[in-house]
Amino acid sequence: MKTHGSKVLDPICETRVLEWLVVPTRECPDAASETKIATKYFRMPHPSSGSLRAFVRPVEVRRSRRRVLFCQELGVDL
Repeated sequence: MKTHGSKVLDPICETRVLEWLVVPTRECPDAASETKIATKYFRMPHPSSGSLRAFVRPVEVRRSRRRVLFCQELGVDL
């Protein structure tokens, strides 16, 4: 079971998006596998840069007994 998607955090300007991925804990048992999944499915984080001031925040990881949630915010600073 892998569930993924994105959510627009700023629906008026559509300048911020949250991308997320949920995997079972058996596929992601430790920190090394967290890093591997984060580098495979998400973008490299960087601060606001360029003329558009685009940014990518680091991946956040949250665990429960059965699932691991990965989420990353990206967008444009106005």
